[in-house]
Amino acid sequence: MDINRIREQFNRVARKYDENRKCFIPCFDDFYKTSVSLLKFYKKDFRHITDLGAGTGLLTMELYKLYNNARYTLIDVSKDMLEMARERFNGLNNFEFIESDYVEHIPVKECDLICSALSIHHLEDTNKIKLYKNIFKKLNNGGCFINFDQFIGSSNMINELYNEWWYDYINRSGIKVEERSAWIERKKLDKENTIKETIEMLKGSGFKDVENTYNFMKFGVIMAIK
Repeated sequence: MDINRIREQFNRVARKYDENRKCFIPCFDDFYKTSVSLLKFYKKDFRHITDLGAGTGLLTMELYKLYNNARYTLIDVSKDMLEMARERFNGLNNFEFIESDYVEHIPVKECDLICSALSIHHLEDTNKIKLYKNIFKKLNNGGCFINFDQFIGSSNMINELYNEWWYDYINRSGIKVEERSAWIERKKLDKENTIKETIEMLKGSGFKDVENTYNFMKFGVIMAIK
C-alpha cells in the first residue's frame, strides 16, 4: 500500500468529502444508517469503539447515535480528514483522534467494537490478512468487527455491470467535473476482493461467526464476531 499517496489524495478532498458522499454512494442511507442499526440487537452497550480509516467521522457519528456513552478512538492516516472529525465531535470528551497507519499497528489496548468504512479495500491482500489478525487480537471476547466497504463482483461480467451502473449514477448525480476526476484518481488505489474472499480471510484470522449483513452491488457490510 502506498500510504503516502493515500494520505495525499484524502488530505486534498477532506473539506468537500462529506457533501459529495451521496453522489458517490447510491445506497448511502442504508449503508451508513440501516446497517449500523443491527448492532443494537447484538449488544446494548459497547465500552470502547475504534474506527479504522475514520476519515471525517461519518460512520462514527452513526455509531455515536446508538452508543453515546462509549469511548471512541478514531484512527486515520490523513491529518486533514481527522481535523474534520474533530470539528464534528467538538466539545465531546469521550473521543480520541490518532493519525496513524492502522495496518502496521492499531494503537489501542482492547476494544469491544472495531469498525471501518470504505478504507480496507485500499490494502493489498497480505496487509488485509495482517490487519484482520490484529483486529481479532485487539477485540475482547464477544467483541465485534464490522466492515462497510466496496467489493468486486463474483465474476468479471457482473463486476463490469456494477461499474457501468455506478459510473452512470455518478454522472447523473450533479457532481462537479473536477470532483469526479479526483474520485477517479482515488479509485486507482482500489484493491477490492469479493465478499466471499473477505469472509474467508476473516474466518482464517480466527473469527467464528462471519456474515455479509448488507449488499448492494459494489457496496457491502460484513460483521465478524470473536
